[in-house]
Amino acid sequence: MTTTPTAPRLRPVLGLPDPAERVPALAWPTAALYAGSLALFGVELLGLARGWTPWLLVPLGGAVTYLMFTVLHESVHHAVSTRTRLNDAFGRASVPFVAPYAGFALIKFIHIEHHRNTNEPKSIDPDQWTSEGPAWQLPLRWATLDVWYLVFYLGTVRTRPRREVVSTFATFLVAIAALGGIAAAGYGAQVLLWLAGQRLGILVLAWWFDYLPHHGLPFTQREHKYGATRVRVGREGWMTPLFVYQNYHLVHHLHPSVPFYRYVRAWRRNEQAYLDRDAAISTWFGRSLTADEYRTWRRLTEPSDARVAGSATDPAPGEPRAVAEPHALRVRAVEALTAESRLVTFEVPDDLAEVYAHRQGQHVTLRAIVDGRPVARTYSIVDAASPQRCRGTLSVAVRHVEGGVFSTYVRDELAPGDLLDVLPPAGHFRTELDATARRRYVAVAAGSGVTPILSIARTVLAEEPHSTLTVLYGNRTSASTMFRAELDALADASAGRLEVHHVLSRADAAAMVAGERPGRIDAALARELAGAEPVDAWFLCGPQILVDHLATELGTTERVLTEVFHAEAAAPALDVESRVTIAVDGTEATLDLRSTGDTLLDAALQAGLEPPYSCAGGACGTCRAKVVLGRAVMDQNHALGDAEIAAGYVLTCQAHPVSEEVRVEY
Repeated sequence: MTTTPTAPRLRPVLGLPDPAERVPALAWPTAALYAGSLALFGVELLGLARGWTPWLLVPLGGAVTYLMFTVLHESVHHAVSTRTRLNDAFGRASVPFVAPYAGFALIKFIHIEHHRNTNEPKSIDPDQWTSEGPAWQLPLRWATLDVWYLVFYLGTVRTRPRREVVSTFATFLVAIAALGGIAAAGYGAQVLLWLAGQRLGILVLAWWFDYLPHHGLPFTQREHKYGATRVRVGREGWMTPLFVYQNYHLVHHLHPSVPFYRYVRAWRRNEQAYLDRDAAISTWFGRSLTADEYRTWRRLTEPSDARVAGSATDPAPGEPRAVAEPHALRVRAVEALTAESRLVTFEVPDDLAEVYAHRQGQHVTLRAIVDGRPVARTYSIVDAASPQRCRGTLSVAVRHVEGGVFSTYVRDELAPGDLLDVLPPAGHFRTELDATARRRYVAVAAGSGVTPILSIARTVLAEEPHSTLTVLYGNRTSASTMFRAELDALADASAGRLEVHHVLSRADAAAMVAGERPGRIDAALARELAGAEPVDAWFLCGPQILVDHLATELGTTERVLTEVFHAEAAAPALDVESRVTIAVDGTEATLDLRSTGDTLLDAALQAGLEPPYSCAGGACGTCRAKVVLGRAVMDQNHALGDAEIAAGYVLTCQAHPVSEEVRVEY
């Protein structure tokens, strides 16, 4: 297994991992947060009436604004309920406690503009106000974010719907008149204290929810959606509730309609996929981490709902660990597995035996200097011999990739006696085994994805004597199949407990032998070869597209564990230049749009059209339009039913053209 290089991508990745978190009929934690914040506001009113000290009242008011903003934020993204009216009701009920003079319509428009244009200049991304300017100015900017919102809105007022503009200005005038009237009635001091608390809440919100997730990142949303917003990890026992889950702000930007209390679950479910896409990550104290550093730092567990127990050295869930240090290990042997793959075996000295003790399914990161520059790649550990022979060694399998820097170095230059820096084993691509259990496992591997599967198969057969395992292994030809002899020998010796199916995409069907079949692995074939009996756990290891497909199809009722490998020279993503015509209320615009570029909604807005939109997260359905010519695909969809999709409808905030000509009608 190799990981994608950690150098940033300059073009966006089409498609998003499925967070598997849907908008509920009613998000009860959000409703409870509103009720609790309302009760806190009641305490604040009591304190204002009784003349409590400002040192208590101002933080109390700040807490009300801070907590109510989460309810408002969820309403903007239709994450409170599947019913639009209920979302809007919560939004209108919460906005008076955050910025009453702004109104729900203004906040909604401003915040969606931030999501569409993250990290653009403040004239395009209004929240960039919190990051521009010298350091001494930043607290003032955080405390005046809502003032900038009003200025920003005035600059766009000519393009906004008339009803929204009238409503916004009416709300502003009513709020100012109400506050002025209360002050004139002899409660001026109370109004000032309330405003001070509200200002403190705005400052903290702008600092924690705008500045910390976005400042210093070099990408905009359009350039690299995974690098425009960061997650902040570590000390999550107190940081996650304190930040109301916004320490996982990247998850929110990728999946805006996911309720806030599900961010961590969504991250953990797709952790590997986010890392493979170069997600921006920092520690709680601000140190940036590459994907490989994070894998080591966190000791990844599988991206599924059930988190398995780690080794004795793993941290508690949500807690950081010290960054593991690599050690220089000497290469004992470099052996040919196939014409394009090598088995590299390292010597592990006795004093490092505990450091490099590994379990099935784990991987290590190798570092070398190639052509004068440092290169690091991650490979799964494979037990290439019996456990007794593996004592004092550690082996990985490296498949050569055309143009791959590290794999070419291994094939052409690496030799016994060389030294490579090797990080300690990491990863939890496994289940916890029980010698008394009777379980059924199915593993699907493609190419070099077999390396952890071989390790898993050996361990299951040895440590769970009553369990069985079926392996589906896809390759181009029999000659390109890594570890075929080892797998087949293991199956022959297993007394029927291990069944291996080889699926070959380029082999001559007439020349195939027992255990081989032509074609490519997909969910239907996996189900067919796995048989009708219930499966306790699926292990999927291979290219991203295969793993995503199988995980989506298989993961609804059964436990699915995934591991993704990426070749150093990955195949290019689908990148189509499309001639797109967009029609809105009789007005049309035609433009060129790439499948890896903006969404259809963004393209329509940039063309000067006025399409309807609201949450920009694929949840509300407001931006629904029909593709009447060509084809478009959606990143995610939480609003359209199967019948609507079959009829050609898409959510334009999530849709990209994938044919040379596309016509969309709102």
